[in-house]
Amino acid sequence: MSSLQKVIETMEEKGLQEDPRYFQLLALRARQSNNMGEKQAFTAQQLHQLRIQVMAYRLLARNQPLSQQLMLAVQGMGQRAPVNSSQGSAAAASNLIGPGISSKTSYQICPQTGIKSNKVTCVEKPAGLDPLLILQERENRVTTRIALRMEQLNSLPTNMPEDLRTHVQIELRMLRVLNLQRQLRSEVLACTRKDTTLESAVDIKDYRRTKKQGLREARATEKLERQQRLEIERKRKQTHQELINSVLQHGKDFKEHYRNNMMKLARLNKAVLAYHANAEREQKKEQERIEKERMRRLMAEDEEGYRKLIDQKKDKRLAFLLSQTDEYIGNLTEMVKQHKIEQKRKQVEEYKLKKKMKKQQDNKGDEDENEDTHVEVIEIATGRTLIGEEAPTISQLSAFLESHPGWEPIESESEEEDEEKVKETIQKAKVEDDEYKTEEHTYYNIAHTVHEVITEQASIMVNGKLKEYQIKGLEWLVSLFNNNLNGILADEMGLGKTIQTIALVTYLMEKKKVNGPFLIIVPLSTLSNWMLEFEKWAPSVVVVSYKGSPSSRKTIQSQMRAAKFNVLLTTYEYIIKDKAILTRLQWKYMIIDEGHRMKNHHCKLTQVLNTHYLASYRLLLTGTPLQNKLPELWALLNFLLPSIFKSCNTFEQWFNAPFATTGEKVELNEEETILIIRRLHKVLRPFLLRRLKKEVESQLPDKIEYIIKCEMSGLQKVLYKHMQSKGVLLTDGSEKGKQGKGGTKALMNTIVQLRKLCNHPFMFQAIEEKYCEHVGTQGSGVITGPDLYRASGKFELLDRILPKLKVTNHRVLLFCQMTQLMTIMEDYLNWKEYKYLRLDGTTKAEDRGNLLKKFNDPGSDYFLFLLSTRAGGLGLNLQAADTVIIFDSDWNPHQDLQAQDRAHRIGQKNEVRVLRLMTVNSVEERILAAAKYKLNMDEKVIQAGMFDQKSTGSERQRFLQSILHQDDAEDEEENEVPDDEMVNQMIARTEGEFEIFQKLDLERKQEEAKLGLNRKSRLLDETELPDWLVKNDDEIENWTYEKDEDTFLARSSRRKEVDYTDRLTEQEWLKSIYEGTIEYEDDDDNDDDDNDDNSDDDKKKKKTRKLKNKNKESNHSRPKKQKRRVIDQKMKRVLKKLLMTVVNYADSTGRVLSKPFMKLPSRRELPDYYEIIKKPLTINKLLQNVENGKYADFDKLEKDFMQLCKNAQIYNEEASLIYEDSVVLQSVFMNARQYIENEDSNSDIDD
Repeated sequence: MSSLQKVIETMEEKGLQEDPRYFQLLALRARQSNNMGEKQAFTAQQLHQLRIQVMAYRLLARNQPLSQQLMLAVQGMGQRAPVNSSQGSAAAASNLIGPGISSKTSYQICPQTGIKSNKVTCVEKPAGLDPLLILQERENRVTTRIALRMEQLNSLPTNMPEDLRTHVQIELRMLRVLNLQRQLRSEVLACTRKDTTLESAVDIKDYRRTKKQGLREARATEKLERQQRLEIERKRKQTHQELINSVLQHGKDFKEHYRNNMMKLARLNKAVLAYHANAEREQKKEQERIEKERMRRLMAEDEEGYRKLIDQKKDKRLAFLLSQTDEYIGNLTEMVKQHKIEQKRKQVEEYKLKKKMKKQQDNKGDEDENEDTHVEVIEIATGRTLIGEEAPTISQLSAFLESHPGWEPIESESEEEDEEKVKETIQKAKVEDDEYKTEEHTYYNIAHTVHEVITEQASIMVNGKLKEYQIKGLEWLVSLFNNNLNGILADEMGLGKTIQTIALVTYLMEKKKVNGPFLIIVPLSTLSNWMLEFEKWAPSVVVVSYKGSPSSRKTIQSQMRAAKFNVLLTTYEYIIKDKAILTRLQWKYMIIDEGHRMKNHHCKLTQVLNTHYLASYRLLLTGTPLQNKLPELWALLNFLLPSIFKSCNTFEQWFNAPFATTGEKVELNEEETILIIRRLHKVLRPFLLRRLKKEVESQLPDKIEYIIKCEMSGLQKVLYKHMQSKGVLLTDGSEKGKQGKGGTKALMNTIVQLRKLCNHPFMFQAIEEKYCEHVGTQGSGVITGPDLYRASGKFELLDRILPKLKVTNHRVLLFCQMTQLMTIMEDYLNWKEYKYLRLDGTTKAEDRGNLLKKFNDPGSDYFLFLLSTRAGGLGLNLQAADTVIIFDSDWNPHQDLQAQDRAHRIGQKNEVRVLRLMTVNSVEERILAAAKYKLNMDEKVIQAGMFDQKSTGSERQRFLQSILHQDDAEDEEENEVPDDEMVNQMIARTEGEFEIFQKLDLERKQEEAKLGLNRKSRLLDETELPDWLVKNDDEIENWTYEKDEDTFLARSSRRKEVDYTDRLTEQEWLKSIYEGTIEYEDDDDNDDDDNDDNSDDDKKKKKTRKLKNKNKESNHSRPKKQKRRVIDQKMKRVLKKLLMTVVNYADSTGRVLSKPFMKLPSRRELPDYYEIIKKPLTINKLLQNVENGKYADFDKLEKDFMQLCKNAQIYNEEASLIYEDSVVLQSVFMNARQYIENEDSNSDIDD
């Protein structure tokens, strides 16, 4: 039933409901279901008949013929007894018969089985052989043979070979499973033939009654067929739709699957990156901690701990630096030992020579010995002696011993006692040398082996007590003397180097019995100060001031011959001029003040001192930190200790390029730089002593510095604007016969002119004279009265500050750079009736001491001391003042520090207030920034890697341009001018003074308010200026430049004409700006005695340079188109239009692309941006450059704009939005430029 049901379901699925076989199967299922309950037992005959039918069916199913007997048996005719043959035998028989029959025969047999016999007579054919019987017999024979074979195999001997026995066992087992195979085969065959039915095996037509088809049935059949087709089509579409849906769903599932996988992968990648980032951060923190620890130990000079950390890090570069340090320190140590031994040997030889000569003179004194007496000498190495006429005379002995090294005078027996002392001295030296080898002495201790503790100053030093740090300085100086070394006393300015030097002289005279002579070389400006200090501290010391006219110097020379002095004070000039006289003396000590002037090894002063002057000891005094150039530092050390510091190249190789020979990069990081600085300090420590004020600040009052920003007056703003942008000075046009219509004048050295405008516009005499005409002042063309301070922001600030300081009894030092400005300042001080003193380069040397006495006198009524920074900022004691005003900063910050220390020094009892004036939005801001930067560099004493001086002219040119054209947008500090209250807080020392200053301001404002409508502003306004000064830019640009440059420098006939061009070429000017070494002519020309360049050769050089500069100035006249290009306003508008086209460009969605390019990101947001991008640019910056006239054509603007886009493409990824926007903007810029150029050219053609 289950098989029948499956067949019916299969036909239904295939749509075969109209098939007749389908109806037969339904009828069969109905009959079987009806007969399911009835069970009838078959009889033996029926069973036999059924078996015969089954056998016949199987044969027919295999297309095999039926025998005549089998056909009769199937029909129930001629039945015989059932044959007891198994189903397997029948199957075997069928298998035997089957292979001989071809497929063609089988098709011929099948239709013949249904044909009825039409024969009339029934003649039986002879009976054939029974195949079943034959088959059975054959089976019996096979079975017998199998049994026989099994017996044979069982009876085989056991001693057969292994492989044969294995083969026998396999065959035996195969025979034993024969019955099992038969049973299995029969079961398989039985299962495979169950689906075979009688209807499928025979001709169906023989068993089915034909049915006539009516019209109704045909229509029903057609309807069913149509329904069936529709159903099939519907199912086909449904199946197709399901297939499509399944494919789509699979695509979604596939995409979702991989999306999930990507998300998992992204999370995994992010986790991995986070892990590595955390690990790297932790590692970096650990490295930073180790580096900080290393730096801490390096700064704390913990050499042992630092070396351990270096060994842990295994840094080859640092280890190499340390090994270099050890090697060089070792070499220096040996050289220091040799130097000390050599000095001791010379002392011993000198002592022996003196003794021998004295003894020989005593022994032969009774025989009227004269200078022609011969002295017996001996050669130590060979024992050869010279006696009699061959021996040198007493007068020739010294020269003979110098020209014949190894020879000594022969001693007499009376010298045995002295010889014992000499041997003790030599033995002591040898013992010290052995101690160096046996003990681990430090480099410093080896240099300062003999240490003498000093607790008090010499008794001949009176009128004061040395401070504790000064006693330590004296102890260090005496240690240099005891160890036969020379050194540098480099205490900061104001700590009393002069007093410590006087203490050394008095100590040597009193304790060491060294009465000189001492040679002290000082600048002319400080000579009088040295004399005053000696008179105050050591009146018993005989001091000679070697200066003055030739006649006065001859008088001093006679005193020198008589040896009636202890100390000789002179200047650099006379050291060179009178070397023939001064070199005759054997100087015991040579002391040079302002020793940094010896930094040039080839200067004439250094050469003269080295070649002509003999001194047992040398000492340099300097308050200026050591310069950044190693050759200069080496020059100082070579001058002091030529036997130790011999080669400049070796010295520079050790400290300037330690990795140059290793093939590694020469650039040094911070730690390596500090390590080099430390090892240089270690080398210098035995020979240099430097203390800073902050180290001894408890012994000095405070010094507070304020930068007070000043506003420009209207006159200053107008003149400054055109001088900065075009390098011209506005005039009234009178030089070209255009009186009152205006004009311009080109001036050289724009920076100097800008500084003069920041100080006071009346430093240009033409401006002052024309302003006098404008306001109707008659006379000499010199402004006096309120307009003198209203014209300058700095003067206006002084007009508010000075009365307050005067009222509160503060005294002021006012430092200026330019002597012409000092003349204007004098006019102001005279108008305000302030008592003052003036000192500059024109002041005579003999007058300087008197000026100092007048100002330092306790009862002095001088309120202000007006000084030039270069002439008055060096070596002067002006501690009577407690307020220092620096009117304009110097390029070299040390000059301003020197000036400040005139008041902030030993002896000052009040708090010192330093006020530095600076004009806002001017070149002075950049000058001050550059000075601060240089000062920070100098704090390191030496900056490794910056000594090669490889900066190019273009770099210096860029530095100059950065000063001229400052970028206000990048200024970090606000240019805020302080109000009266803030200024009062800066200058007030106490709350009481602050209240007084506030009250004075209130009174001043009340006085100004009383003027009513006549009241004027504190500074000149542009409305008060002449018309030719307030012209618009277009008019000024149309004015032509003058070819010749007139002098605008002299303020009046009573003022000195000064050339502020410094007599420098442009290249020398740029170099002086970069190195900060510019000096002003007025101070240099009038202070010749301060320098060592006053020899005839140097004067010739100066004259030569003047001639060269005159020629260059004549050759470099300023044509209209070559030197000063007038900014084309039309080009400026076109370039601005081009940029605005780019700025306003938007894409199809309305998004403006230029927005991210308008300004730079902050350093806090993207610190790495400024490390990757070397030249950051923005569109706002380009617009500002266009406005300032920096672009003369399209090409320069295009170069900067392409650089801006390139920066964006370098920093951002290629597929990012800002990267793509930069590419689009490049295209927009180029298209816009082409369009504007074409439009511009067309307009020119039309014109």
